Amino acid sequence: MNRPAAPAGAAALLLCALALPARGAEPEQPLFAFNGFGTLGLVHSSQAAADYTFDNLQPAGAGRNHAWSGDVDSRLGGQLTANLNPRLSAVLQLVSEYSPDNSYRPFVNWANVQYKFSPALSVRVGRIALASFLASDSRKVGYSNVFARPPIEVYRLLALNNSDGVDATYRFQVGDVTNSTTLLYGRRTITNTRGVDVHSTGVKGVFDTLDIGALTLHAAYQERSVDNQNPPLGKFMSLGAGYDPGNWFVSGEWVRVRNYSASGVKAVRAAWYLHGGARFGAFTPYVTLSGLRPLSDTGLTPVAQRTVATGVRWDVMRKLDLKLQYDHLRPAGDSYGTLMNVAPDAPKGVPAHVISLVADFIF
Repeated sequence: MNRPAAPAGAAALLLCALALPARGAEPEQPLFAFNGFGTLGLVHSSQAAADYTFDNLQPAGAGRNHAWSGDVDSRLGGQLTANLNPRLSAVLQLVSEYSPDNSYRPFVNWANVQYKFSPALSVRVGRIALASFLASDSRKVGYSNVFARPPIEVYRLLALNNSDGVDATYRFQVGDVTNSTTLLYGRRTITNTRGVDVHSTGVKGVFDTLDIGALTLHAAYQERSVDNQNPPLGKFMSLGAGYDPGNWFVSGEWVRVRNYSASGVKAVRAAWYLHGGARFGAFTPYVTLSGLRPLSDTGLTPVAQRTVATGVRWDVMRKLDLKLQYDHLRPAGDSYGTLMNVAPDAPKGVPAHVISLVADFIF
């Protein structure tokens, strides 16, 4: 596996890259398997009055705090899989990345036990990844993605990417059509950049992925109770699609999030992206268009922007790639967009030119 699939097939690629059994397959597995992944990244932003970050849990980024930052994309992860018998398995994944406490202290990203009642039905208990996006399983595994990072307008709208609880998945396959439906229930606590624990309870979700040959369709819906909101209800939904026949690919996602502020102001936001490219031997040039806009957040600082990104991935050798990406991020005229740590006197609507240099690897 020298070249990545398009993001629509990233979850399946991740299973392959980390030596996990492919969907529907039952190969003989070793009792224990250890695999790892990592990214070394360097990001520059032209916006000196604010920071460019991947999500709102990173306390600093490129721009105001550092003209060049290695914290936006860099991470290291390791995964231990135990195949106890054909029906019972367990997985533990640790990740070290730039965290809200301004450290790279490793944390448990996944830790669950899975039991297969049949080839079609399986249940997991423990810390489980939420299949909220096309690239949910692989959002931290840069090697599995073509772009330097998933589009921030879409993927930063949901900081909750795993849950402590239980899920059940039912899969069926007819010819080249495979469908996977998952129901999930759990809870999760996340510490934000102010050092405050945010508790999400009653996390309920339904996720569905349909593969028809080179076409992947994905849908997700979830609700949760969040203790720093009034009322506490948060809702998220997404639709995604990708087509990857081999030499070229295209994908896109649309998401809608509804939250409330602590004072009771409702914030409804929608985001989208379109992504496509072509493969020429070891080189994969690509273009991504993305946007974020408020549907209802009267009384709150508007968060709206659009980004045009272009880049190229170079598969230097097996299990190692290099990426160069340029993003032109333009906030709306009355907004700072997704920029963080904005200076008090910074004008709104100022675009940022972002350059990213990334090396991804798996082992």
